[in-house]
Order: sequence, then structure tokens, then C-alpha cells
Amino acid sequence: MSITTNTNNSSNIYQQLGLTTASTAASGTTSGSTGASSLGESTFLKLMVTELQNQDPTSPLKSQNFLAQLAQFSAVSGIQNLQTTVSGLAGSLSKTQTLQAAGLVGRNVLVSASQADLPSQGSLNGAVDVTTPAKDVVVGIYNASGQLVRQLDLGMQSAGLASFSWDGKNAQGGSAPAGTYTLRAEGVVNGKNEALGTLTDAPVNSVTLDQKNAGVTLGLGNGLGSVDLSKVRRIS
Repeated sequence: MSITTNTNNSSNIYQQLGLTTASTAASGTTSGSTGASSLGESTFLKLMVTELQNQDPTSPLKSQNFLAQLAQFSAVSGIQNLQTTVSGLAGSLSKTQTLQAAGLVGRNVLVSASQADLPSQGSLNGAVDVTTPAKDVVVGIYNASGQLVRQLDLGMQSAGLASFSWDGKNAQGGSAPAGTYTLRAEGVVNGKNEALGTLTDAPVNSVTLDQKNAGVTLGLGNGLGSVDLSKVRRIS
């Protein structure tokens, strides 16, 4: 913030206030053995009073200049207060979001994933992300060796999330071993086969607050690891 003086001995005024030069005062810092410090409200007002006391009687400080300097300081002070308020509000919102997300522990969420763990004697639930109406939608489930274990036919699907459930049985009707399986979906869109995105359900095991980015991360089961709360597509 620039401060205009209307005296011939302005350097003496700055020295009385511990400011080495007019340019130092304008930059809002002071120089000393303890380092630089901000030009605060009390220092600013003291500078204004000293300026009035030392002004040239034949050329006094004009009232509009005085008011302009006060308005400048008020604007800067207001911005600083606003920044402090917004920072505090952001912190409060982040904590509130974390408390709300903690309620997800023990529940299932649907997130984008191409792989998921099949538990022993369990099932695997998920969905296909159909962005454009498609027909002949299928989900292929592959083992770690890349062999097709089961294919789920979902038929015609409108735009949205097309849910599916795999009961853990292979194509021959036997139980597939527990482990990690890969999901691949495709469908016919406008007469052409297209790959479609897959999502899987997973239980929420933990909630973590990212202090650096003020985000919330969910720790998921089913081998899905950690995912940002914003990536959740559905809660059940």
C-alpha cells in the first residue's frame, strides 16, 4: 500500500517511526535487528499523526489525500480479515466432511475399478458405466492367468449404471477360488462394439483426512485400496 506524504522532511518522520525510507513504509515492512515485520494498524495511524504534525503549514495535507490513505488501509485490512475468515471456514468444513464420512465405515460404496477380490464362498457386485444406450452388454470375469471364468449377459441397457452380481460360480457351475479377478465390459453402441467402464462395490474400512489437500480418503476392502471420497458413485 502506498502512503503519500506532503512534507519536505518526510525522511525524519519515517526515522521517528523506525522506518528507514518512504519506500520501505510503502512496501509495508520495517528493517531492524529482528528482521522484517508488517506495517500494522497502530504504526499506520502513528505515521498519519506524525505526518500531520510535521506538514508544511504553507502546503498542508489535503483532506482528500488523508481520506484516501485511510480508505487504502481499510481495504487492505478488510481483505486480510476476509482471508483469515475464509481459511477458518474451510478448515471447519473439512472437519465436518470428515465426521460425516466417518459414518460410511461399515457401509458399501461403488467406485470405478477393473479388478476386485472375490472372497471365499462369496460374491462380487458391481456395475457397468453405460454413458450411451447400448445393447448386448456383457461383463467378462477373468482370473489371474487371463482366462475367462464367467460371462454375464446384461442385454440392452439405457444410459446410466447397469448393476450386475457374480455369485462366484464359473461357467461350469463350480465355485471359483477366492482371489483377484479382472472385469471387462463391452456393448454395441451405434452398431459398433465398444469397451465400457466397470465399477465394483467395496466395504469402507477406514476414513482418513488429508491435511495437505483438505480431502477425505476412504480405505476400501475387496482389494481396492484407498480412494478419494469424490470418486464414490453410489453408497449402499
